Amino acid sequence: MKSVSPLRQGLPEDWQAVESGMKVVTLDRRLQALVPLLAVSSLSRGTRGLTLFPGRTGVAVGSAVTTASVAIAYALLSTGPVAPLLSLWILGTAGAAIFAASLRPTAFVKPICVRCRLLPVIKEHEAIHLTGVTSERAVWDSMRTRHSAKTLSLDGDPSICSFCPIPKRLSEH
Repeated sequence: MKSVSPLRQGLPEDWQAVESGMKVVTLDRRLQALVPLLAVSSLSRGTRGLTLFPGRTGVAVGSAVTTASVAIAYALLSTGPVAPLLSLWILGTAGAAIFAASLRPTAFVKPICVRCRLLPVIKEHEAIHLTGVTSERAVWDSMRTRHSAKTLSLDGDPSICSFCPIPKRLSEH
């Protein structure tokens, strides 16, 4: 039986295929206002991009959340129009976003990062997550086998934001 290194465990060989078909959506303020789930998920300053549930899981979760939002809105109709509308806005848009993102690999990326030369690294990171790897440590361990701060010429690059976590993460051992 072939032994799998801990670094490769859970990392399907086809993350490159996911990345090549990935759609990048700019996570601007209008989108965050429309879909509060995306606003909350991107609050961390260290978050460069995020992805939602891929494939059949995303279809199931998105459908369930959307259906639940409609059921909750219906149950709250007697309270007036505000609560049902909030349910549809907060939960319904989350479910719709999860469902839509499950149909095609999608990375939601902060506006400043869409213009950055490190966008391919962000896409690769999110593509690895979309292949089923949930551990940040496993993703960064995998990425350090292909990239380093030195090979990407990140040290002292004034075009890289001072708060960008990518140079630090690639330099970790």
